[in-house]
Amino acid sequence: MVEERFQKEFRTRKCEDLMRPEIRQLLDLPLDKKIEKSLEILKEAKEKYPNAGIGFSGGSDSLVLLHLALQVFPNTTPVLFSDTKHDHKETYEFIEKMKKEWKLVNFHTFTAEKDRVKEFADKFGMKSPEFTEVCCEYHKIEPMRRGVGSLQLDAFITGIRGVEHEERAKETLFSPRNSPKHMRVHPILFWKPTEIVEYLKMNNIAPNPLYAQGYTSLGCMECTSLNTDPTAHERAGRGVARETIMEKLRALGYS
Repeated sequence: MVEERFQKEFRTRKCEDLMRPEIRQLLDLPLDKKIEKSLEILKEAKEKYPNAGIGFSGGSDSLVLLHLALQVFPNTTPVLFSDTKHDHKETYEFIEKMKKEWKLVNFHTFTAEKDRVKEFADKFGMKSPEFTEVCCEYHKIEPMRRGVGSLQLDAFITGIRGVEHEERAKETLFSPRNSPKHMRVHPILFWKPTEIVEYLKMNNIAPNPLYAQGYTSLGCMECTSLNTDPTAHERAGRGVARETIMEKLRALGYS
């Protein structure tokens, strides 16, 4: 049995309690109304921010986000992937598949100058909080910041959800950022994990095959593990260190 802080019901309730009232009330909408609301948010973003970009990581949340966004934005809209060079091979293969199938003609991959995972692991210890912070900032966060800046985006649309992490639960639909200055847009902030699965099924979209293997949240191979306990929260496979320092990571620019 997973420890209490990673139990599905306990952690989901904790996230719900942290949500802003205006976001929390959207959580109980039926899926069709959530789709309508998400599309409204995307249309508002398109009207307000003429040079918006969409984040895509190969996971199911960003897949749903991308499918929704392409109903509002043209396929020439910049799509950004922060490549740590340490994702699973299935994720890289899946991203290439979606680029071709959905004709993502303006796809951008941003990566760090060199691979420093071993260096950071030797210095701080693999999966320690210190390792997680410096490794994630160098390999994932900084490349994405650089991508937003180099493309001169005025908005960056991401697929975060409030019930997947306490820090994300506190977010707003439109959230200003600096360094570089832009607006973060969160159209599926109020979706539940079951609705992500349902949406993909109803639209006949096959997700990343790693989910069928027992992963419930995807990241780098070093910091992602199988999560086959049905009582465990969806983020239980992402490791203790990442979950405990998410506030720091998000302050640095992590979604």
